[in-house]
Amino acid sequence: MAEPRVGRFVRDSAGVFSAQMLATCLGVGTSVITARMLGPHDRGLYQLLTLLPITLSNFVKLGIPQANVYFMRRRGASASDVASHSLWLAFGLGGSLALACYLARGWILEHVLKGAPPITLLPVLLLLPFVLLQTFFSAVLQAEERFGEYNFQQVAPTLLGVIGMAIALVWLRTGLAGAVVTQTLVVGGVTVWLALRVHRTAPLRMTWRPELARDMMTFGSKSYLQTLAMTLHFRIDQYMIGFLLDPVQVGFYAVATNLTNLLLRISDATGTVLYPRLAAAGERDAHAQTSAVCRHTLFITVVVAAGYELFGGLGIRLLFGERYAAAILPMRLMLPGIVMISLYVILTRNFTSRNRQEINITAAGAALGINVALNLVLIPRWGIVGAAISTAVSYSTAALILLVVFVRESGTGIARTLLIGRADLHGYRQLARSLAPAQAAD
Repeated sequence: MAEPRVGRFVRDSAGVFSAQMLATCLGVGTSVITARMLGPHDRGLYQLLTLLPITLSNFVKLGIPQANVYFMRRRGASASDVASHSLWLAFGLGGSLALACYLARGWILEHVLKGAPPITLLPVLLLLPFVLLQTFFSAVLQAEERFGEYNFQQVAPTLLGVIGMAIALVWLRTGLAGAVVTQTLVVGGVTVWLALRVHRTAPLRMTWRPELARDMMTFGSKSYLQTLAMTLHFRIDQYMIGFLLDPVQVGFYAVATNLTNLLLRISDATGTVLYPRLAAAGERDAHAQTSAVCRHTLFITVVVAAGYELFGGLGIRLLFGERYAAAILPMRLMLPGIVMISLYVILTRNFTSRNRQEINITAAGAALGINVALNLVLIPRWGIVGAAISTAVSYSTAALILLVVFVRESGTGIARTLLIGRADLHGYRQLARSLAPAQAAD
């Protein structure tokens, strides 16, 4: 990438990462409040309840977020048309799924949310259209590289969440039901704000273009399978712990996963900025950009993971209390897999930008199968420690599959994709010098 483009990429990535880290810090605050005020049992139920709309929404996303970026960047589709289709699809698909789940509420409460009060399910299901719409509209902002607004809608829910949880749990003492209702109000309010922001530059209309919708659904169907498989891969262990063990163990495991997932903010930030650029680039340039982002992202992730290994246990004891000490070993066991999956997060952007999602689907499907099989064997034997081992193995498998295919197709060596060199270190120094005057001027 040319020097000005590198500088802009770094600034955009740093902005997204900073917003995500701020959101993460606020999220940790929310996690501490819910963990201490609800206790391990209800904290585990809260984790399962709040994950439910996120997990279920992936069954009906149909790859629309990826299609939004791809068609706006590579095909020149109108932002207004794309956003309008997103609105129709979010409420049509999300509303239908929410109704179906409500009709099946007895089975869900008995088998998926064991021990959850029935009153907590309805507000969770009402979130489904809003979760979909937020994801679809975020992709519109990403395609237009409106990262300031993109970052705000990442931070706002966590800021409102920590304030809301402090009021609901610490002041009003409303318990699990109050925590769930607070989460619903926060997500709904932020989604309405996001819709208004999108409408300013991409007016939402009640029109429907069948040809555009068909093309987007065709492209999105490939991304849909990839996203669904990977989301289940990320979440299935927590549901299996809830099914095979109990909500208390889910509460311990949630602390470990929520903390280790902070590392993924690094790769998610660079991947978010990288994807629209890859979608607009030629294949050779896309490979070069991907390789560079991979090695830098991996380097930073490894450094931060080392800090987790040294100080993560102390952090859990200080933030959550001694009764959550059972989360420390699972957190450490997950770290190799988290480092590897950061590589996966970047490489999937490369294949999706070139309409090669079948590679992502293969990797995600294989990793999901390994994860489920290992969890069935290891969770009954070793509890959440077994789940952490399964996560590390399956995450690493997914990353290695993509790495092998990327190296073969791009002609870029493994070392150049994974390891930074002297030129990269020199580039850090040069970039720091170039950014310093701009920061001083600001």
